[in-house]
Amino acid sequence: MVEVLERTRPYEEFQTVVQAALRRLESEGIHALVSIHFYASPDSTEVGALLTFSDRDQMMKHICMISEWDEFRAFFGVIKPIDVRVYGRLRPEVEAWVRQFDCLNKTFDSHVAGFVR
Repeated sequence: MVEVLERTRPYEEFQTVVQAALRRLESEGIHALVSIHFYASPDSTEVGALLTFSDRDQMMKHICMISEWDEFRAFFGVIKPIDVRVYGRLRPEVEAWVRQFDCLNKTFDSHVAGFVR
């Protein structure tokens, strides 16, 4: 999942909130979330996020879990989703959750080519 977000608060506040959310994910998150990377600069309000899940069936579990966390309530207080692109199939309930933000612009159901080392 690739996300483009708008930072709505100062960079330093955004950075603090993201670091707290990532610490919680690292210690308590689901194993199917194998990586998450944020790309941001103090000079821009645009933020990129790349999330990689190894099991699409676990994505709703992830969403339900983080929705209860104060760290993610704080996260959604400093960003606004702008564009989401999904590479792989989403479960209908996950797609519905993402669509509530009116930012799901493109989904790619299957790979054309690729490899894993």
